[in-house]
Amino acid sequence: MGISRRSFMAALGVLGAAGCGSGLAGVPAQSMDAAATSLDPYFPGYGSGGYLVNHYALDLSYSRTVGVIAGTASVRILPFAALSGLSLDLAANMTVLSVKVDGAAATFEQQSDKLHIRPPHVLRNGRMTVLEIAYTGMPQAVSVAGVGDVGWQPVGGGVGVVALPIGAFTWFPCADHPSLKAAYEISVTAPSDQTVVANGRLVAKTPQNFGTKWTYRHDGPMATCLTTVQIGDFTVDTSNGPNGIQLRNAYPQHLAESAAYDLGRQGQMLTTFAGLFGPYPFDVFGTAALDGLPVQHFGAQTLGLMQGALLDGKRSHEDVVARNLAHQWFGASVSVASWRDIWLSSAFATYGSWLWSEKSGRSSADSLARAAMAQLRTSAQNFVLADPGAQRILDPRVELRGACFLHTLRLNMGDTTFFELLRVWCNRNQSTTAQTGDFTGLVPNVYSGQDLTDLMTAWVFRAPLPDLPGHQ
Repeated sequence: MGISRRSFMAALGVLGAAGCGSGLAGVPAQSMDAAATSLDPYFPGYGSGGYLVNHYALDLSYSRTVGVIAGTASVRILPFAALSGLSLDLAANMTVLSVKVDGAAATFEQQSDKLHIRPPHVLRNGRMTVLEIAYTGMPQAVSVAGVGDVGWQPVGGGVGVVALPIGAFTWFPCADHPSLKAAYEISVTAPSDQTVVANGRLVAKTPQNFGTKWTYRHDGPMATCLTTVQIGDFTVDTSNGPNGIQLRNAYPQHLAESAAYDLGRQGQMLTTFAGLFGPYPFDVFGTAALDGLPVQHFGAQTLGLMQGALLDGKRSHEDVVARNLAHQWFGASVSVASWRDIWLSSAFATYGSWLWSEKSGRSSADSLARAAMAQLRTSAQNFVLADPGAQRILDPRVELRGACFLHTLRLNMGDTTFFELLRVWCNRNQSTTAQTGDFTGLVPNVYSGQDLTDLMTAWVFRAPLPDLPGHQ
């Protein structure tokens, strides 16, 4: 998978912000150690500078009895400066056994949750390099204020991974920031009586001496926070969806009947959303509705996660399925450039679920927006949508306010222009990252009926909650 010019320029900005040199475009002429973090103000200790990630290949074995994983991570990177050293995120409780750079042994050091690598030779600017890291350990979730426990977690007799915002580093070495997207191949060998699902399509399932190896491949590109692996006792079914998209669902066998009904309209959702947002950006989608997930629901890339208890055979929680699917356009394909831009993912996905409700003959988006406004009116208005704060990235008020703002745009612009705006947004930013100013800057380029600057400022950059048009 190629690396977009926007991602490259964003990474150059990280390098320049780190004060790593004074050469052309901030790139120094002499070799240097890459910045050890992304400098994101919300989670400044995570991510890396000095390079882009092109591909992760993970080959892991999982021991159910002791909860340990062991294996290798091959990370293909593209330095944008001559590098004499670089860093990856990896939890301190994971033990690195060896590191190779382009096949040659490298020196390394683990400090806290960082893996610092000293290659045997200077990495050349603009030349792909492969890091091969052998490691082992018992992954443990980390607690994130305002979010809860994230990362690799035991679920029943298996595993559930929810990585947002900074949980990927708990189970593999990575540059753990949403702006550093890559293609993935994830192989996990697990006991043969367990099933493994992960991002992308299943491309191989092979017996091993001590279990079964499941290999999933996803060209992405995908942010680390959207990676997932689920291991347990469940059934996986696949079918053909619209336009060659594979539909892939996972659920406990005792929920098979409810799953068939509750998840049965994902193909229709794909068709509906493609008409509203543009073509589906990937080649597979489905839902893993599993018992004991650490969260109620989460839109991992190509795989929506939800609690098995939400399947009731009545489609009572179909909005969760729709929200996870909308996330594939908003958050997965168009990823946030920094964590302060999280509403570009959560609010758009929420509004997508309102649109599905409307298109499927249930409550209209307008009625859902007005109900959300009533809820917001009873809550403190102590944050700004464009910069809510690290502890509020999953605050329901962020997604509800953002969704109401989108509905306000729709009411002002009219359906034709509003949905054109969404399609242009998804097309222009597909497979890359975006920030709030990109969206507010796009609005006047698509809609010229009136100046919406004051309206956008009130909703996005000010704390007081405005009114919906026609809403007092």
